[in-house]
Amino acid sequence: MNIGIALSVVFLTNFFIFLINPSEMGTSSERYRLEPPGWVIGLVWTFLFAGLGAARWLVIENSDRPIKDTNWVFSLLLFCAAYPLYTLGLRSVVMGLIGNAATCVIALWVASQIRRRSLTATFLVSTVAVWVTFASFLTVEQLRGRSF
Repeated sequence: MNIGIALSVVFLTNFFIFLINPSEMGTSSERYRLEPPGWVIGLVWTFLFAGLGAARWLVIENSDRPIKDTNWVFSLLLFCAAYPLYTLGLRSVVMGLIGNAATCVIALWVASQIRRRSLTATFLVSTVAVWVTFASFLTVEQLRGRSF
């Protein structure tokens, strides 16, 4: 059920992204080094959200206070899902970079909060920070390619 809820959130988020910016789902004419196509990014986030759902389940199974511990994982999931909103519909590269930094910090903080409950859950949450760090390097490359 946790994985199903997480996948529902990511599918709704990807649908929202497609509605506000259909070019995000296809290939972009302006490509940056190492930038994957939009469908790959959506697929990666699908796996990351499934991992967050699995992490939440693992924390529930290994916690004497599951509500408090799983709220951190669920909050990270919702924060990741809100990315298109706080980046102004994926149109603000600067807000994207700020959002990436915040997501990375939050993911690492959540991982530190659940580490005593499950090392596997900690790993699954930490993968969000790894992916977002990669996305941040792409965002910096986009900023360098634009003139202000």
